[in-house]
Amino acid sequence: MIAIIVLGTYGGIKLDENYPNDYHTFTLICSLLSVAIALYIVIKRATNISKKQDLSDE
Repeated sequence: MIAIIVLGTYGGIKLDENYPNDYHTFTLICSLLSVAIALYIVIKRATNISKKQDLSDE
């Protein structure tokens, strides 16, 4: 999860260095997008683990 967020933020910083703007738009967008992706992966893994535990309980 941390790796995804760090890579997304780093990519945004690099994009802002190459295409400068006043509000660090690329850093903001890439970091928020990477957080959303990381949360999606965590939730998906948690539901898969929960489903496996439900099947093993039966």
